[in-house]
Amino acid sequence: MAARATGSSGGLIAGAKETVLRLHDLPPGYVISGESGCEAIPRIPTKRFRILDRWIADVHPRVCRFEYQHRFQVPGLEPEPVEVTGEVVATPSKAAATRGYRVFRRLIARTPSLEPRGSTPLGPDAPNALLLRRKGRAAGAEAASMLFWRDGKLLASVEADGGLEAEQYDAAALHYAQIQQGRLEAPSPYTEAERDDTEVELDDPNLKLPVYWVGRALAVGDLGSAELQTATVARRSLSGAQIELRYDGFNLDTWTEQSWKRFQASFFRKINHPPCTRTTSFEWEQGHAVISAGYRRRTFDHGCPHFPPTRYWAAAHIGGVVVGVNQTTCRCFSPGFGPYSQSLRGMKTVLRSLVLRPKPVY
Repeated sequence: MAARATGSSGGLIAGAKETVLRLHDLPPGYVISGESGCEAIPRIPTKRFRILDRWIADVHPRVCRFEYQHRFQVPGLEPEPVEVTGEVVATPSKAAATRGYRVFRRLIARTPSLEPRGSTPLGPDAPNALLLRRKGRAAGAEAASMLFWRDGKLLASVEADGGLEAEQYDAAALHYAQIQQGRLEAPSPYTEAERDDTEVELDDPNLKLPVYWVGRALAVGDLGSAELQTATVARRSLSGAQIELRYDGFNLDTWTEQSWKRFQASFFRKINHPPCTRTTSFEWEQGHAVISAGYRRRTFDHGCPHFPPTRYWAAAHIGGVVVGVNQTTCRCFSPGFGPYSQSLRGMKTVLRSLVLRPKPVY
């Protein structure tokens, strides 16, 4: 079964990536760790891992490892692990994988924090997997369960870690291991769309603040296209902004009316009102805003420049919240470097484009 996975892609790394547990296999609330991805397994030239290093040197295996971190629990669904990790190691042959499986079994036997708990079938026609418990820091505590198995040319593992009662870890690991085994039997490309976790934090049912945005992308004529890069819920940010949306060209930050007043009373007010700033009021169907215009430079030797402003930012009062466009929320930089941030027309376009993001339906 695993041989089909490696053969279908034309490359070992693709074979691992085609078969690894993916984000859409998990319920809502998970994001992908920045440590996830595919690579050749590096050599480990230490005495403790000598047998593993020899196997790596001989086989040149490649691994795809994706770690999924739980951000929120959806009401009505069963509790989920804090982390779920799927991993697939691709080797050039069944013999290489068999040898690797034995190597890892020997290393597991030498690792005090891992406790073998026997084998578990992954399905009627699927291989058995070795069940492991990772011991917690406190004596007798169970912190995680892992399943490790071989299928043809591939070695696979799934780990469920944190957030559950001790007896729930095995069931969670088995559930996701069976899904990954299904991937081994019917591989398919792990597409960018399936790995997209940009909006996950905005789907948190505990987020009570309305989310105003311009969609996944804003494209208006000669101003070009600005796509959403990151979306973060920052409940304890220094600036008091609770929602931070970063587009390639401008930023949107959302405050409550109360936290906006605190923001305005802090040192951020001075940062957002540098010398030579000009302001203008703007009203449209949904709200009203103050648009500021200024320059990237913050000091001038001979008074304010006579040429037009080079940077625009705004504070919009809309739907009971304040949405800042390109407001500076740290001392490190002045946001906004695209066409939408370099003209009054561009800033008005962003403001007119603000819409309420629909609440997720689970």
